[in-house]
Amino acid sequence: MKIRFALVAVTTGLQLGAQDRPTIVSTDWLAQHLNDPGVVVLHMVRDSTDYRMGHVPGAREVQYSSIITTRDSIGAELPPPDQLRQVFERLGVSDNSHVVIYSGMTGIAPAASRAFLSLDYLGHRNVSLLSGGIVRWKAEKRPVSTDAVAPTPGHLSAASRDVVVDANWVMAHTGRKGFALIDTRTDPEYLGTSTSSRLPSEGHIAGARQLQWEQLFANSDSALFLDPAAIARLYAGRSAPGDTLVTYCLVGYRGSMTYFGARLAGLPVKLYDGSYQDWARRKLPVTKGALP
Repeated sequence: MKIRFALVAVTTGLQLGAQDRPTIVSTDWLAQHLNDPGVVVLHMVRDSTDYRMGHVPGAREVQYSSIITTRDSIGAELPPPDQLRQVFERLGVSDNSHVVIYSGMTGIAPAASRAFLSLDYLGHRNVSLLSGGIVRWKAEKRPVSTDAVAPTPGHLSAASRDVVVDANWVMAHTGRKGFALIDTRTDPEYLGTSTSSRLPSEGHIAGARQLQWEQLFANSDSALFLDPAAIARLYAGRSAPGDTLVTYCLVGYRGSMTYFGARLAGLPVKLYDGSYQDWARRKLPVTKGALP
């Protein structure tokens, strides 16, 4: 079974401070807050049929296509901040909202972390993912709904943050002390042995260490996250203390999950949004084999 998620936003009125970082919340937590008048649930989908099959009561449908754009022939880039703000404001997300993320049932697991990245980019720091996702929610026989929701629009005023980098930035920082590249791709992609037309690869960016996004989970069938300390150890084995991490994959989709993992562990991190597809398009050098 593939890991799956959805997205929930909870207005809490909390003041965001230096200690705020993304969290993972349980289905028990969500059930306890489900009738809170400030709770707004956003369900990530590629196909509206997924939403109509059943969602957490009160969930608002979010199309994955609404939070990406095509830029320089790369098809999964972050849209401009104003465009993203409009998307989340229409869904009822405001400055004081606490956003908890899960995806639908159609196998689009990193879509949830991509939504997290989008909100992080907008400067909205109080965001969480739902551990176990909709699969666990339904397995526990919790209530589901097929009703659509028409939310009251919210308002987001925070300034956007510098969370993404481009190929020029990566080239300028590769090999420098204080920076570590995290490659969030499969073994054949990382090794440079992939013959898949969908996942082409000649290798990895020099110095990059592999961390597949599935490694952040204790059980791929239940979509339960490892505890934050265990997640932090995954990054500690691939970087030096104090390093700024830079995650990438093929187009920045899977890399958004390891971006979330780094943020969960309290580590400084950026995403190379164009990722390997952009790097290869520019004909920049790569390294084959298992060594970074």
